[in-house]
Amino acid sequence: MRLPHPRRLLALVLTLAAASCLPTAEDIEGELERQIRSVAGPWEGTSPTLTLSFQLQEGAGGAVSGSGTMKESSVAGTVPITVTGTYQRPQLSLTISGMNYEGRPVQGTFGGSYTTVGGITAPLRLTGTGYSKDVTILLQER
Repeated sequence: MRLPHPRRLLALVLTLAAASCLPTAEDIEGELERQIRSVAGPWEGTSPTLTLSFQLQEGAGGAVSGSGTMKESSVAGTVPITVTGTYQRPQLSLTISGMNYEGRPVQGTFGGSYTTVGGITAPLRLTGTGYSKDVTILLQER
C-alpha cells in the first residue's frame, strides 16, 4: 500500500480538522435563540434624527426597565431617559420618558417583534402636548 505524499496527507488532516470545528445549523440556531431569549443588557436605537442608548433589566412577569440617554442629531449634548415596558417574547413594548425632540418634551412609545439579532425596525411614536410624530428607528442590543 502506497501512502499519500506528506503534503497531501497534511492537507487532508487539516481539512478534516477544520470541518469538524464548523458550527452546525443546530449550533447556530441555538446561539441565536439564546441571544434573543432575553432583552436584558445594553441597547442602542438609531435613526437619521436621533440616537438612544440605554440599559434594560428584566423583572417579574415580563416587565423591563432601564435608563440611558437620548441625543437629537441637531442638538449638542444628551438628555437622560428612563425606559419601562414589557417583553412577552417575541413582542417588545417600550415607553421612553424624559425625551426632548424638536424643542419640546415628548414621550416615546415603541413596539416590535424581536425575532432576530439584527434588531427591530419600527416607528418610535413621539407624543407631547399638541404634538405627535413617528420616527422610524432601528433598535438593537449592543
